[in-house]
Amino acid sequence: MNTPRPLRLAVAALVAALAAMPVHAHAQAMATQQTEPPAARAPVVAAVRVAGQRRVEESAIRIHLSQKTGAVLDESLVDADIKAVYGMGFFETVWVTREPAAGGVDLVYHVTERPYIAAIVFDGNENVDVKDLEAVVGVRSRTVFDPQKAWEGLREAKKTYAGEGYPDAEVTYTLDVDEEGLATVKYHVVEGNKVLVEDIRFEGVKAFSKRKLRGVMTTRRKWMFSWVTGAGILKHEELQTDVERLTAFYYDQGYIQVRVDDPEVTREGDDLIVTVRIEEGEQYRIGKLQFEGEVLLGQEELVKASRLETGTLFRPSRLRESIFGLTEAYGNLGHAFAEVIPDTDLNPDEKTVDVHFKLSSGPVVSVDRIDIKGNTKTRDYVVRREMRIQEGERFSGKGLRESKERVRRTGLFDEVDIASTRTDLADQVNLLVDVKEGRTGTFSAGAGFSSEDSLLANARITERNLFGRAQTATVNVDFGSRRQNYRLGFTEPWAFDIPLLLGIDAFSWNYRFSDFERGGTGASVRASYPLWELGLRSLWGLSLDEIRAGLEYRIENAVIQGLSRTAPASIVLEQGSKLTSSLRPSIVRNTVDQPFDPSEGSINSISAEFAGLGGESDFWKLDVASRWYWPLYTSEAGRKLVYSFNATFGYGVGDAGTTGAELPLSERYFPGGINTIRGFSARSLGPREDFCETDGVTCDYDEPIGGSSELIFNNEVIFPIIPDAGVKGVVFFDAGNAFSRDAGIDIGEFRYAVGFGMRWLSPFGPLRIELGFPLNKQEGDSESLVLFSFGTPY
Repeated sequence: MNTPRPLRLAVAALVAALAAMPVHAHAQAMATQQTEPPAARAPVVAAVRVAGQRRVEESAIRIHLSQKTGAVLDESLVDADIKAVYGMGFFETVWVTREPAAGGVDLVYHVTERPYIAAIVFDGNENVDVKDLEAVVGVRSRTVFDPQKAWEGLREAKKTYAGEGYPDAEVTYTLDVDEEGLATVKYHVVEGNKVLVEDIRFEGVKAFSKRKLRGVMTTRRKWMFSWVTGAGILKHEELQTDVERLTAFYYDQGYIQVRVDDPEVTREGDDLIVTVRIEEGEQYRIGKLQFEGEVLLGQEELVKASRLETGTLFRPSRLRESIFGLTEAYGNLGHAFAEVIPDTDLNPDEKTVDVHFKLSSGPVVSVDRIDIKGNTKTRDYVVRREMRIQEGERFSGKGLRESKERVRRTGLFDEVDIASTRTDLADQVNLLVDVKEGRTGTFSAGAGFSSEDSLLANARITERNLFGRAQTATVNVDFGSRRQNYRLGFTEPWAFDIPLLLGIDAFSWNYRFSDFERGGTGASVRASYPLWELGLRSLWGLSLDEIRAGLEYRIENAVIQGLSRTAPASIVLEQGSKLTSSLRPSIVRNTVDQPFDPSEGSINSISAEFAGLGGESDFWKLDVASRWYWPLYTSEAGRKLVYSFNATFGYGVGDAGTTGAELPLSERYFPGGINTIRGFSARSLGPREDFCETDGVTCDYDEPIGGSSELIFNNEVIFPIIPDAGVKGVVFFDAGNAFSRDAGIDIGEFRYAVGFGMRWLSPFGPLRIELGFPLNKQEGDSESLVLFSFGTPY
């Protein structure tokens, strides 16, 4: 770029003049600058005032002000004050003005309050409840409106709608503020159409059916009852969890090289299609099992303890179980702190996984001290006597596990945990039994209604941990239009400081049938003792643990009275009273995990009753009952789907009936009702007998007379409905009947029924509602579709 010549000459002359200037001229100029008058001093703050507030107290604002009256004005303090007051969250704007005043300036902090929310209104929300929206919008009545929280609340409201199947929902708000600063927040909702998962598709799947894989996922396809179950709603968090669930499922089926891609979601109108791509890889099986390190058992014993077997599918879940199994095996040798570290080697060519266990035994230890924690009511000795390991004994992994099961099975505690802790000595260990007391005492009184007993008044007091000694005392009174039952009972589970159970009961009962009344008054004394305490551990290779042998003596005055004109001849023969004196030995095995809400284990019993030890009745009865529980599925939250099977068999021989070989009427079996074969009326099944008028013409009356034998099967699937409230559902299939001595058990005479129901142990007493549907009702059978009881124990 060329500079004009005149300009170049002028610049050159200026530079020359500056260069020729004496040095003292520069110094003079600097001195002139330094002698300029100093800047004016900051004024003194004469007063600090606050203006503009309506609801916020002035004192609450002043707490946040650092600039004080009488101090020199500090702009940095004023800036900090503005930020502090604004940070209170009550004001839309905050600013400061200065006003001249004698001796300085007055500072005035001006504020504009945010609206105060007087009401919140929603419109357009048809499928999401107002309470659910109020919980997420972040705006509350009787609070100061915060626009930032309001905008965040809009996002949460949209998430809520998406979680209900409305991803297109739009949520906005308007703010109406009156002259006094009171605001109404109006939320406007446009929900849009419901969008659900139409199909879940899989690509690359060969090993399993698509139905099987869909069952692994928590995401479900829509169906006709989606409006009840919520199936079909797409939740992206659950979809990501489904990837992990599918991966874990494949891993546990031996596909340890599986890869599950992130699901792809496509939309077709109001339908969603979820596509999951899976690379299964090869299925691997267990190869060699090797044990190294401190090997204290033989190869065969170690393999058995590991619960693994060469050639079976490699499952990570089984590998975890093997660690517990080996640790317990070493614990049974007294090595409380044994360590098991598994390592795996893949053999791609053979499609096998070799498993190497590195074993570290640690020292053999004994139990130095057992501490009990959490038993605020129950006495220490009640817990200690259930322990299979005692102080001074060698540690045992099996004993530790069985001790935990036995303490839990007492039914006194909601939670039981036993932990081993190290001591200062390497060969000793302490055990800490940590329990949480359960509710053991109940009292209920009131009126109820039962489909079996009609109107019923009930009062019941039960304490299963009397004075903290695990003793049980029961007082029960039932008084209804068909049934009266009075019972007193007391049970001591450890008499004379040994596991000898002793109990005594006194009772009086009466039940009104259509043609007669059956009842009795008496008392019984019972005792039982565990076989393992007698040194009987096994029989023919079967464990005898948890088996108790019992004996009961009963004396009862049984009465048959109130016969109607239509009572059959066999019932007429039983009219009157008989004194029964009987002895009943029994064997009971109980392995359920929980005494009142079992999910696994079984209760099995066999008993034989012999009457004729004095008294007027002469009969014998054999009763066998077996109830089993198997968990079919356990959720991540610990909720269980349980299958229960029950079989009941009874058989007796007496000196009653028209044949002289039937059981006495007071001892016969009368199935039907909510506790036997649902769908049929209570005590209505079994043998029947016609009634004939005196003219010899057979009437239409066909009355149940009870059987001398009985066979009943009950199948139930129990599932949680409202777990936290203890509400459960049940579906069932029942079969069975009672039979006379002459006819014998005839499967062809079985009655079958199916149904479903709900059970709830409410604070007011047990509630049980079940609907039974007979499958093969015969002429003369009495049907009872709805079976329920409330205010009565079940």
